[in-house]
Amino acid sequence: MQAPLDYAEPDGPTITLGLTRVKATDPDKRIGSLIINPGGPGGPGSDILDVVARFNPPFTTELREYFDLVGLDPRGVGLSTPVMCDPEIWNEGGSLFPKDQAAYDAMVAHNKAFGASCLENTGPLLAHLDTVSVARDLDAIRAALGDEKLNYLGLSYGSMIGAQYAELFPDKIRVMALDGALDHSQSEHTSQFVEAKAYELVFEHFAAWCDANEECALHGKDVLKEFDALTKQADETPIPAPDCVASGQCRAIVTGDDIRASVQGPLRKFATWPQLGDGLAKAINGDASLFAFELRTEATHSDFSETAIQCMDWTSATNATFEGLQARRIFDVATAPHTQGATQSWRAQTRCLGWPVPVTNPPRPLVVKGAPPILIVNATYDPSTSMQWALEMSHQLPSAVLLIRDGYGHVTFSNPGDSQVRDLIVEYLITGNTPPPNTVLPN
Repeated sequence: MQAPLDYAEPDGPTITLGLTRVKATDPDKRIGSLIINPGGPGGPGSDILDVVARFNPPFTTELREYFDLVGLDPRGVGLSTPVMCDPEIWNEGGSLFPKDQAAYDAMVAHNKAFGASCLENTGPLLAHLDTVSVARDLDAIRAALGDEKLNYLGLSYGSMIGAQYAELFPDKIRVMALDGALDHSQSEHTSQFVEAKAYELVFEHFAAWCDANEECALHGKDVLKEFDALTKQADETPIPAPDCVASGQCRAIVTGDDIRASVQGPLRKFATWPQLGDGLAKAINGDASLFAFELRTEATHSDFSETAIQCMDWTSATNATFEGLQARRIFDVATAPHTQGATQSWRAQTRCLGWPVPVTNPPRPLVVKGAPPILIVNATYDPSTSMQWALEMSHQLPSAVLLIRDGYGHVTFSNPGDSQVRDLIVEYLITGNTPPPNTVLPN
């Protein structure tokens, strides 16, 4: 469907919004459409519906009876009018953890060059990718689908879209489940600090799991000590990545910063912890292929839309000088000595230095009035979206009911395996009935 490029000019230029739909399997039970966003930002909802054909969880048979499942590709993403950038300039990027003024200047210069390529190839859309605009798109889609009220499932960054929608259109919500809560009200420093601490904590739990389980390739070793020695070595002399030499799809050497930034990914699913153990063991033995920087070849990669969207939603003022960035870096290393704050928040705040269009949706507390019960779901040990963010979001949504999964992994609905929490999410989406506030269930 078509939507305004700029909602301040509803009769002006338009963009395309792409969606996919799997229709309800029981027309007699059908409630309406359930719009799904998998997060990212930059994750295409159209792709997440591929799992419908392959998995029962997370899209249970019961859920499919009651809803048309609609995967939303936000503006700039997937089937929608895309963000387009120069992948060669992206691939030339260096460290996001500059050690001196010259490295800082090189990072900002690269950001400017890459951002300029995005502006040239994407055009005016680059300045209209903020989450407020996406929330307005969401309401336009609701109306186009013929639903009087919105049924919405937002995962990770998709929770931020849902929370923004609740502020704009509280009376248009039937049900809204926000899984893996991303709080948009915190300062740059606080947001980075909270995520860095959550990441560090889960990594420490991973190290303890390795110590207790023979399934981990580092079983019997002091994982934290081994990791620190590995990353220090890679800081001084980058480690080869033979798989990248063979494929040409990633950089042939890996730095300590690369390793710290890459570990957060496999920590997001407990099922990939053994893979992380294997990768670290191989890196210690001279093969760091698992942690190599992947090269991009297509102009519409999700990394590009992720960066462009984040640069509309998050400020970077405290990083505007090398001294300011270095002060934050010192603090991160002191508070998260192993992973050292190598988070998604850090990447957003550093990659947006020198971006060619200004922030249009800066962080601020939401003001939500008159919304029905909204379900906020979070795991206690999520390395990306901290329980603290879930608590902060619940305070801004007066009708929120918090459901807690006592376990590991980023988001619950799309994590592998059976889950009592997922069952409660499904029940809420179908009936509108929430579990008791602050319900805590095992993994």
